[in-house]
Amino acid sequence: MTPLEFNCINESGVDIPSEPLRGCAETVIGTEFPQREAQVTILICGDDSMRKYNRQYRGDNAVTDVLCFNLEEGGTGTLGGLACDIIIDINQLDRQRGNKTLETELIEVLTHGLLHACGYDHIRPGDLVRMSAREFYYKQLREGAQQRG
Repeated sequence: MTPLEFNCINESGVDIPSEPLRGCAETVIGTEFPQREAQVTILICGDDSMRKYNRQYRGDNAVTDVLCFNLEEGGTGTLGGLACDIIIDINQLDRQRGNKTLETELIEVLTHGLLHACGYDHIRPGDLVRMSAREFYYKQLREGAQQRG
């Protein structure tokens, strides 16, 4: 298992248990970077904060569901691991979740952010196919665990 330093800061006012988020991070990071150290900090916020961060870091004065920041060049830490901050807008998740639960949408968006931290992207079509396949893999893994559990 990957040694994971995990922090979850919830400024949203919505009661969100951190254990499923930690479990998601352990699974994705442990699969993508096995036997490497990782530091993941998640900030769960609302629209106003997300708009501020998106404007500050991307120059876009709009809300988005997730922002991911690798803390070290190349997405790897000094020990060959990973260090990242992920910001998630809980209000945007609630708007886009459709018939999924908020927790399901949160885990899917966190997976997306973690994959960005691991070096995946979706700008070019080939990259989109690769990243989508990994997202699908983790979704199937979660659904299989839920059926067994």
